[in-house]
Amino acid sequence: MPNDDNIQHFNDQVCFRLIPSKYPPINLYEDVADPEQLEAVFAVEALTNPRLSEETGDFSRVPPKERLVGIPHCSFVMAAFTHVNPDGGRFNTSDFGAYYASRDVNTSIKETIYHMERILGYTREPAQDIQMRSIQAWFTADLTDLTTQVHLDSNLYHPTHYAHSQALAVSLKENKSDGVVYESVRHRGHDCYALYKPNLVHKVCQSAHYVYKWNGTAINTVLEMSMV
Repeated sequence: MPNDDNIQHFNDQVCFRLIPSKYPPINLYEDVADPEQLEAVFAVEALTNPRLSEETGDFSRVPPKERLVGIPHCSFVMAAFTHVNPDGGRFNTSDFGAYYASRDVNTSIKETIYHMERILGYTREPAQDIQMRSIQAWFTADLTDLTTQVHLDSNLYHPTHYAHSQALAVSLKENKSDGVVYESVRHRGHDCYALYKPNLVHKVCQSAHYVYKWNGTAINTVLEMSMV
């Protein structure tokens, strides 16, 4: 496990994450001012919204002191922790979420293209356009630095198998780590972040929207949408 010398401090660091536009914001997280009140407000809202549980996901995964509520667009951050991929990701397992983001939007595009091509190809989806929205956020955290050469040469960066990186993630999570900074596997030389606590983020906004054009085999074109 990396030692304290591998910790890199980030203050008000901007980052980018792309998600499908079909996922709307979850107003509950943005309307609640106190993380401790989330359960009570959820219980009241659920009386009139039977789909609320599906929308919010399992927020019991996130300790109250780590929840991000009450700021615009915070639900896009919380969703990364309440709707967790059953297979996990490179630096998280199915037992806990992580907010994955990149230092620049082009890296986020390359990362999402890779993962979406795998899913669309596996399910043999027909040619289609997929609208994506860019989430721009700012965070402050002490992250374990995995960008040194000794880590880059290790199995943490295996292109497709996450056993080693997930084992490290479990250890870091158990030790209350804020998360990791690592080099993108899909855009070499560019950094990504995996944050383990939603409230490390303190500002969120929506930025550009994109269209990914899937031709039945690959995403061969990415277009930025503009509002006229």
